[in-house]
Amino acid sequence: MKTLLRIILVGLPLAVQAAESVDGRYQAVVLHSAGTSSGTGSISPKVFILDTRDGHMWTWEQNARMQRKKGGLAFGNILTYQGRLRPGARAGEVIGEGK
Repeated sequence: MKTLLRIILVGLPLAVQAAESVDGRYQAVVLHSAGTSSGTGSISPKVFILDTRDGHMWTWEQNARMQRKKGGLAFGNILTYQGRLRPGARAGEVIGEGK
């Protein structure tokens, strides 16, 4: 499992970079947590990644707190799928509402 995670973490940036160089499909924005003391600037960056072709979204967080299976805390990189966007018919349209 650790080997698979390492392959994903090493291979994902290379895959995104390769795909971006072809058609600009993936766009990434560094997120800054305003008003928190976590210091997510340059020490623990969090990045929002958007697939501009299919609308998929992810966040990637470096040095994130992770719960170990045997207890205790660890730090590592986390890639979290956030869902999929769909285009609206007009500006200001409410696409979906949370319940």
